[in-house]
Amino acid sequence: MNAGTEEKKQSMDITLSSTRSMQTSLQAIRSGKAGLDGHRQSMLNRVPEIGDWASFKYEFIMLKDLAYLTAKTGDEFALLRGKKEDILFHGDSRNCVFDGTLVDMLMTHKLYIVGHSHSGEPIPRPSGNDREALEVIGQEKSTVISAMSGMCIDFSADSFEIW
Repeated sequence: MNAGTEEKKQSMDITLSSTRSMQTSLQAIRSGKAGLDGHRQSMLNRVPEIGDWASFKYEFIMLKDLAYLTAKTGDEFALLRGKKEDILFHGDSRNCVFDGTLVDMLMTHKLYIVGHSHSGEPIPRPSGNDREALEVIGQEKSTVISAMSGMCIDFSADSFEIW
């Protein structure tokens, strides 16, 4: 092993954790016994109201952040991504309804839907609207994450798809 590889090895962290730890954290936030960490609170501060959206540095937002934001607010959140930026969208308790600029950017493939959160399902299921949105914008796949369990499900526009 050369010195460069050894140096890289020493500076790297590798973490293994229980899926239960995320469930426990999400439950604590949902019940009000815990709050968001600074990273997630700073995101929520930029999109505090339903319908708000904001641009962030590329890959600043992770899917699990959406689950935590939903656990805190009860609202759905969506992560849209472009070549150079992430967009965080604050939906309502049942959906994320995009309009105007975001629709234009999705339709012209300047953005794609990385995923969105569902609040009340331990095992998230994509809705007919979720699938239809992918079909309308011509996107092959996306992900839905549960704010109860942290479980992610990848889905397509195909209504006969089995997860």
